[in-house]
Amino acid sequence: MFAPAFQHEAMATHWEIVVAGQERDYARQAAEAAFRELDRLENLLSRYIESSDVSRVNGLARGASTPISPETLECLLIAADISLVTHRAFDPAYASERPPELAADTPPFTLDPERHTLTSLATHLHVDLGAVGKGYALDRMAATLREWSITDACLNGGGSSVLALGAASPDTVGWPVGLGEGRGQRTLALNAASLSGSGTSVQGAHLIDPRTGEPALRTTRAWAFAPTAAQADALSTAFFLMTDAEVAALCAAHSQIGGALTGLDGELILHGALRSRAGL
Repeated sequence: MFAPAFQHEAMATHWEIVVAGQERDYARQAAEAAFRELDRLENLLSRYIESSDVSRVNGLARGASTPISPETLECLLIAADISLVTHRAFDPAYASERPPELAADTPPFTLDPERHTLTSLATHLHVDLGAVGKGYALDRMAATLREWSITDACLNGGGSSVLALGAASPDTVGWPVGLGEGRGQRTLALNAASLSGSGTSVQGAHLIDPRTGEPALRTTRAWAFAPTAAQADALSTAFFLMTDAEVAALCAAHSQIGGALTGLDGELILHGALRSRAGL
């Protein structure tokens, strides 16, 4: 059966859902439901929408609090986990203005999961979920597709983040996804996992290392493989800023995480779960 593809524009980028094993009309209805969820999340997570949770958070005075949605809370908690494991190579609030007494490695806000509130500790809080929100949206869209009993689909956000459910056809083990570039390019069969990439062609030239305040030194692309798209999205940004040794160490410590870096010779260097997926 032909796998139809459906497109949508949101979060200033292009999105696509390819559904396998379903009639086109049913697949279209399910994709439309997933895109409605995407639009709803954009209205919560985008700092460019005045009424969003993130815009309201960024308008807080020091010591002030505001309620946030369960989705925004969950996204921030995922971001906090990635910030912790990457030793702040990923930090969605790094551009905040901090009071002198607030340590550099202390988040400029606190979260109260029970009350669903965020409290600012910054002189001026600047939260930007752009490097995790796209992946989080992919995860939520996938959950919507599952509610429609769709088990085989491939979701793509902006060409840099892919989340795969099941396989493209009964005779395959996953969805074919490109990894690497040039002489190091290869194809990965992605299933029940996500792959995300960061590079200078899209955002790397604008990435600042939260740990140093300096622009990224890496000039070649970096990829992250993870169980969820939110994790992969945030980790690919961190991997672009981390040294090769730091990426290798993180992947070695977390069995479900993989990393890929382009070497100086153009070959692809794989770490962690990506090595096992490639049979290395």
